[in-house]
Amino acid sequence: MQDIQRFERSLKDFEYFRDFQSFLDPKSNSRKVAEVKKTHPRFNPLTDLNEHKFRLKYRYTKENLRRIIEIVRDDLEIEYFEPLKREQVPIDLQILSAIRLWGGTEHPKLTAMAHGVSLRTLAKITRRVASVLSSKASRYIRMPATLSEKERMMCSFQAIANMPQVIGALLQTTVRFQPENSATEDLDGEVRSPAFTKEEELHLQIVCDAAHKIRDLDIRLIEENAMLTDTEMFGLSKIRERFEQNEFRGRILLGNEMVRCSSSLFTPVRFPRNQSEELYNHAHSVTYASARKCLNLLMSRFGILGTEIQGSHGSAKQTITALSILHNMAMEWADPSIDTEQNISPFNSTFFNSIGRAPKSGEDNNRRQFIKTHFASQ
Repeated sequence: MQDIQRFERSLKDFEYFRDFQSFLDPKSNSRKVAEVKKTHPRFNPLTDLNEHKFRLKYRYTKENLRRIIEIVRDDLEIEYFEPLKREQVPIDLQILSAIRLWGGTEHPKLTAMAHGVSLRTLAKITRRVASVLSSKASRYIRMPATLSEKERMMCSFQAIANMPQVIGALLQTTVRFQPENSATEDLDGEVRSPAFTKEEELHLQIVCDAAHKIRDLDIRLIEENAMLTDTEMFGLSKIRERFEQNEFRGRILLGNEMVRCSSSLFTPVRFPRNQSEELYNHAHSVTYASARKCLNLLMSRFGILGTEIQGSHGSAKQTITALSILHNMAMEWADPSIDTEQNISPFNSTFFNSIGRAPKSGEDNNRRQFIKTHFASQ
């Protein structure tokens, strides 16, 4: 009896293999392939995955990703790339595949396979989605403009550790990207990197609020022959110019030890000499933790920022801008798909990559007067 059952199982295995072999040969069984395509619709993660698996792969809840799709859909439909038309990639699936790729939870080839597209098509999709999202930067990434907005932001920072007049926390890091001319494509359209690739880096400077939303973004190419320090990079940014023009009227940014203290950017006192300076340093560290947490959440949600972005300098800038907008949406909607309660030590001020060494300590009269006014009597 056992021999008969074993024979029946072997016969079924042979039949499965024969069916699979014929499926792989479209010339001999094109009708069956067409039937399979008709009876097996394209994978739709919004309906085919449960909520838990969806959040792991797409870094958002289903509800919030539907909101993102509605925000981007119309702009994507205006210019529908011809290759995407031929492959019949729905707009919804384009947005989903791009966000899943940016999440960095798997190899890009697996992301492409999951959505039924080639790697080359996936690369075109992500560039297009990034371009559309980045065009909305002025709406989703902006410093407070009205007096009431500025007051609300200062109050939210002061509520953390009683640090007054703060309107933003500034943090800098680097992101790697591989220019397009360093990559090659095989006959199947798969993007392959040569043995020796020329990686380049972008300097990323963000200003965030107490709710971990990005309020200002500055992205610059790091030149090999001109390695500027974080202080020099800040000096080139538009946000510094806006403070020098007194747009924010006496309000300040908080920075770490890697930038030089100035009238608009307050850093910790490197060698505190009295209790007032120690109290200031403590309030600064606790308040500044919002910047480290903001960047940590951004890079946790979008793992591609910690590896390497494929594309040109301009394309990489658009991708980073797009991810910053998506991050702000997640903060605005309190999306729970990643751990927003990550333990970021307020005293770890060198957690992220920076350029150059800490600048020499230099007393700043504005900071000294600020400490005397707000921390001497505590």
